[in-house]
Amino acid sequence: MTDVPAAALAAAAAARVTMVIGGNDTGKTTLVTRLASELARRGSMVGVVDADLGQSDIGPPTTVGLGRIRAPIERLAQAEVMALHFIGVTSPARCVHETAEATARLAAHALRNGCDRLVVDTCGLVEGDVGRALKRIKLERVAPDLVIALQRDHECEPILAICAAAGRPAILRLPAAATTPRSTNARRRHRERMLAEHLSGAEPKAFDLAQFDLRVAPGVRGLAVVDLSDVLVGLDGRDGWTLGVGRLSEVDVARGRLTIDTTLDPARVSALVLGRERFAGREDEDEGDA
Repeated sequence: MTDVPAAALAAAAAARVTMVIGGNDTGKTTLVTRLASELARRGSMVGVVDADLGQSDIGPPTTVGLGRIRAPIERLAQAEVMALHFIGVTSPARCVHETAEATARLAAHALRNGCDRLVVDTCGLVEGDVGRALKRIKLERVAPDLVIALQRDHECEPILAICAAAGRPAILRLPAAATTPRSTNARRRHRERMLAEHLSGAEPKAFDLAQFDLRVAPGVRGLAVVDLSDVLVGLDGRDGWTLGVGRLSEVDVARGRLTIDTTLDPARVSALVLGRERFAGREDEDEGDA
């Protein structure tokens, strides 16, 4: 694994919570992976919150994921999954507050459960009113000790100005990595691949709605029964965390029953959360992501 920038490693080693921000294709996930791996190699129990809903590595797309790293890894997807929070969309622009709250909730969970270092990976939405609002709320809710900003120019400066005005957290600016920008199609293919891996081996399971709490994810607006084919569903456990994501394959209104393709035993599930995104197991038209 390529060495971590010395300034980044020294700053993250001195911070309990580090948040990495930057636009798309600036090297955020690579830096997060390398920082977490090196901190783990030095003896820390490292938690990583993956808050990139559309390009998830910890957990499937549409979720915010928390992974635990005990030893160096090559890819963030190799982290041990501690908890997931189903948001139901692949773009945080559709549910800014809910994404920030989920990120903060998972960060707190990591720190309560043995992680002495935490690194938060964020999406590439940093510009415009929505991007600034999303990062501002995340900063307020997560309250990191350190923000590392990867920039091509000065695109993160309006966000960093918020930190400077508040007097915290500490700020480290680094140049963006020299990466090849991924096209919209490449991002869609990554989502499809991650969802396919998550649903590998899924079988249709019947869920009697009299036995489960049925909710709608925060990014969902105005879905009717006729619109639900192939919609992704969050399957939550009794502890309130998402156990996994399934695909809705049938709605039986007369019997009050949903059939969901999932690898999970329905006996482990206490709540079903209807999402906005669909997955039919084929490459559908892309809606884009942040």
